[in-house]
Amino acid sequence: MLRAVAVAAFALFVAKPAAAASFDCKKASTKVEKLICRDPELSRQDEAMAAAYAEALKAWDGRIAAGTRLNQKGWLGSRALLPPDKGQGGILCVDDETRLDCLRGVYRDRIAVLRDPAWRLGGMYERGRDMLRIKVVPGGLDLAYQLDGPDAPGGATQEGMPVRVAAGATSVAFPLVGEGRDACRLEGAFTAEAVVITQKGPCSGNKVAGRWVRNQARDPEAELF
Repeated sequence: MLRAVAVAAFALFVAKPAAAASFDCKKASTKVEKLICRDPELSRQDEAMAAAYAEALKAWDGRIAAGTRLNQKGWLGSRALLPPDKGQGGILCVDDETRLDCLRGVYRDRIAVLRDPAWRLGGMYERGRDMLRIKVVPGGLDLAYQLDGPDAPGGATQEGMPVRVAAGATSVAFPLVGEGRDACRLEGAFTAEAVVITQKGPCSGNKVAGRWVRNQARDPEAELF
């Protein structure tokens, strides 16, 4: 009899959905939400992500919260599952046997990004019609710029080598790809509203120095240059 009670209790335990902090599992509607509620690891990650997001909203005393919300909305869209044999379309995981591992990896990266001291510096910045994208990735910042004009000249930091940001830092140096006449180094001094770029080197003749204003209505993840 005791064994039967123990088995019943265990069955009740494993059947109970995991609690997820960012949404009510009773209202889970998408396949991803249902996977999160069933999988203890994903559920813990969802809880940690929600906490990290709440802290990210406070960056610069909440003055970049609109940009943070826009970026999170885009991430939630990419968290969906793509039917096999379909084009990616911004969705990160395929609905096949790899989906759980993929989603767990997506969550690990998102938590790392939201917790990174670099978060408060990332965003889309504009100088007239010139664009500066500073994207937060696991490990730091990626920078790319595109200037208005013939052939849309631009530049970027080395792919796969993010620039690390120390806790509390508001100034960052960005070594860009290139040698000789193409080489340059950009240094950014950030506030909640803007970044002032100092240029050291020719940058292929591009003029990147100056004040760039943060545009919270644009998401750096959505910019492809």
